[in-house]
Amino acid sequence: MDRRRFLLSLTIVAAAVCLVLGVTLPVIKLSRLYVWTDEHSLASVIWALFQRQEYFLSTILVVFSIIFPTLKLLYLLAAASLREGQTLVRARTLEHLEWLGKWSMLDVLVLALMIFYVKSSGIADATALPGIYFFTASVVLTMLAYGWVKKGPGDGDIH
Repeated sequence: MDRRRFLLSLTIVAAAVCLVLGVTLPVIKLSRLYVWTDEHSLASVIWALFQRQEYFLSTILVVFSIIFPTLKLLYLLAAASLREGQTLVRARTLEHLEWLGKWSMLDVLVLALMIFYVKSSGIADATALPGIYFFTASVVLTMLAYGWVKKGPGDGDIH
């Protein structure tokens, strides 16, 4: 039980670290005419959209890139810290996690589509940078931790 809880906690912490790195590290490098290059993180893209008064797009990115993943991690942490007798609270927490989980890969898909669009349109050459991999790792670790939390403490250990 202690080993399982430790590994679950470690996975949640790793997912949180990857999320922070995924949001702050550059996710895309745009090169135009091989002379001008720009690197953008999710945070800088959100800020640029906000400054250009693209409030709807910046809000969508904040919600799906920062708020939803953070809420999932907080719910995971809450579910992982529940004692065995708290089945009603556990059920509600898992219910919220399932709803949030439907949006897990949305940002990764949007980033992949953006890179594809930029490359195919000829506007610039786009290259994925480490931020996208950290963000993806956060999503995968969160999904893994969710699977372990949903499995429950009495359903076996993490191997």
